[in-house]
Amino acid sequence: MRASVTSPSGRFAAEAFEQYVRARRTVVDGVVFFLESAADLPEVEAIAEPGDIVIAPSGSTDGGGRRLIRYEGRFCEPGDQMTLGGGLRYHLQDYLAAPFLLIDRPTVIRLHRLEGVAALLNDADLAWETGVFVGQLLSSAAMIDSHASFLPAPPSGDALVRIHVTAEGDYRDGPDGLLLGVVGDERAELEATAAEHGGPGRALARVVPPGVLEADLDDRPWFGRYMMALALLRGRDDLPPRPALSGFGGHLVGALDDVDAHPRAVAVDAPFLVTGEGDEYLLLDPTSGIRLRLGVDAARAAECLIATGEEPGAAALLASELGSRASAVRPLLRQLRRRLAAAGLDVPAAPRR
Repeated sequence: MRASVTSPSGRFAAEAFEQYVRARRTVVDGVVFFLESAADLPEVEAIAEPGDIVIAPSGSTDGGGRRLIRYEGRFCEPGDQMTLGGGLRYHLQDYLAAPFLLIDRPTVIRLHRLEGVAALLNDADLAWETGVFVGQLLSSAAMIDSHASFLPAPPSGDALVRIHVTAEGDYRDGPDGLLLGVVGDERAELEATAAEHGGPGRALARVVPPGVLEADLDDRPWFGRYMMALALLRGRDDLPPRPALSGFGGHLVGALDDVDAHPRAVAVDAPFLVTGEGDEYLLLDPTSGIRLRLGVDAARAAECLIATGEEPGAAALLASELGSRASAVRPLLRQLRRRLAAAGLDVPAAPRR
């Protein structure tokens, strides 16, 4: 079937490409293949399944009827540009250059090398300690490659969402990722390798020595929360002019800043408390997008609940902050829980320390 017939819509093409870039499932049921070379299309289509999408250079020969998205240009090194699906233009940049760029058009930011990974970790440390984020990473036009690899693992049986096919014929989990196989291998072999090797290190196995990234992230149990915060803040225009996220740079409840007593690691997908100017606060759910406005008392209660994931611990924290008994603050917490439930929000349990 020719691409002129099967070519997905522009929006679908963009979401399929986002699945490939972020390593996060979007609207594509299967795997998104991205080919550097048109020569590999026949072999890729031989193992592609009906739910898959294949993104291939223009000029490649149509294969066995899979959904095919073509691109013009090149997308391998920083500075490269490509036009996808007949009009969507993307730029490729190195993470180290991102803070010095004006990102006002769709741009994929790749870590590329060990120095890029180190810069990402340093930027995360800065945000965690001071609340200051690299502004370019919050642009609606910016996408960090392998973003979702730093978030909780996908459900069992969903270990493979993208395959990058290099010009040399390697199958990898993204351009910098683990070698899953080579052109000519069976689909089952690729899936077995992906299922065996999980975790964030897989997406960067080509540039980070085995175990190094995992050790760095063990020292930063909040890192997934940081990556979720980038996604939450990216391109939003419904937040205060200078928003601050609770936990990044400090808290309303002073006791939570004592990292020895309360290590600042909460559930990755817990709601975020956003503060701005004045005494009004927003509780934002990163998964559903639900938002809830809170006054300062309810915001303090929410902060304690997010930090502990359970009511008794939250009551003890809040009572200590207010200089009262736990029994005196429980009604406030219960009222907050009812508001959260009515809005469809839940606060997951904090990870064990």
